[in-house]
Order: sequence, then C-alpha cells, then structure tokens
Amino acid sequence: LARRCRRGDRAGTILEAALDSVLTELGDESPYIEYWARAEWMHLAAHSDVDEYLQKRSGELRHPNFGHVLAIDVGDEVRGPTCVFAGDQLISVPAVAGRVLRFEGDLAHAVPEPSDVWFRSFVSKQPHTPARRRSVVLFNTWDEPPLDVPLEPPFSIPFADAPVKAQRKNSWAPVLPLATAEVGDRVAGKLPRLGTPARRGGLPRFRNFEAAAGLLDALRDDRNVWETRLREPS
Repeated sequence: LARRCRRGDRAGTILEAALDSVLTELGDESPYIEYWARAEWMHLAAHSDVDEYLQKRSGELRHPNFGHVLAIDVGDEVRGPTCVFAGDQLISVPAVAGRVLRFEGDLAHAVPEPSDVWFRSFVSKQPHTPARRRSVVLFNTWDEPPLDVPLEPPFSIPFADAPVKAQRKNSWAPVLPLATAEVGDRVAGKLPRLGTPARRGGLPRFRNFEAAAGLLDALRDDRNVWETRLREPS
C-alpha cells in the first residue's frame, strides 16, 4: 500500500521525516512524497512509475519528478540490482544497506530475480528466506500528489523531533558506474515490460536486446554500479 505525505506540514511519521531529511540533503523541494516498501527479493518487470489511478481513469501517463530506492536490509544471497534504463544504457545498482538510488521519474526500471532471468526460458520461484531478504523503501517526489493515495498518516510527530534523519550530504559517498567492456562474446536477452499496452505507453510487451557478456557479471555484482550498452538484436 502506497502512502503520501505533504512536506509543507513539517509533521508526519518517523519514516516520512526520514525521507524528508534525505530529500532536503538532495536539495529536492518537491512538496509531495509518495512511498511504499518491499521486504523480499522479487522479479519486477520494466516500467516507469506513473500516477496509477489517473492512468486507469484517463489514460494519461503522469510521472513523478524523481524516483528513489533506499536499501534498508539486504540478505547475503541477494543479487538483484535495480536496473535503470536511459536510452540504450542500462545502469545496474545493487541494493546495499544505506544506499540511496535517485533517478529521473520518467525512466524505466526493473529488478531481475534471479539475476539472469532475462536470459533464461524458465525459472523456478525460490522460497523467501532471511538470506534473500531485500528490504527497501521506494519513494517518488511530486509537484501534485498522485490520485487516491492516502495522505493522512496514522500518527504524526514534528519532523524536527524525529529520531531518524539522513546524515549531512557532505558525508555521503557518491558511487559512479563502471563501464562493462564492449569486447568478446555477446548475450541475447528478453526484457519484460509491466502492465497493459496503455500502461506501457504502447510499447511492446517485451524488449529483445543484445549486450556484452559482461552484463551477466554486472547483474551478479552485489556492490558495484555498472553501465552497459544495450543493442538491437543482430
């Protein structure tokens, strides 16, 4: 269940205060936050976040200003990065506890499970265990809030009194992507897209692509961020 908060109130839940403090450090003045959480490593098809209720009612695809993934707790067996697609580039960002990923709100993103699922014809669902825990908070910023997402928190405290806040940005450690080598063998993949044709903006259900074989290692990396070029199938 997604929720939202109005930052101008300067009061909300402890989590809302923490997210507000992250955005303050990032210099993001968007007045609304939409947020939700996931606790397990699960396959997520490629999609861009939209105002879901507006899309269902009118077909309009309205995107947030920015999307974010905050990793809280990650099990030792997790090899499920958030993959962000920017043109023909795939940026794979592993979930590392305490890491915040931020990207433009209209960019497509996905999470593979297992890490090589786009290159397989069949996979078996794995049981949820502590070693496969992928606890993340996902949050978007908006100028106008998405429709029909609850606004009022179940309880509220002043943001200034919240016990959990982001560290000052000057103590953060930016992570730059490494480039996957464009040499050697290539692999062919099939990326599923989420939702109905209208929700996908008319794009096909799948995107077929080729990439350097090093993409497989990049998707298995549990710490480093990688940038890989995707090509049309030959």
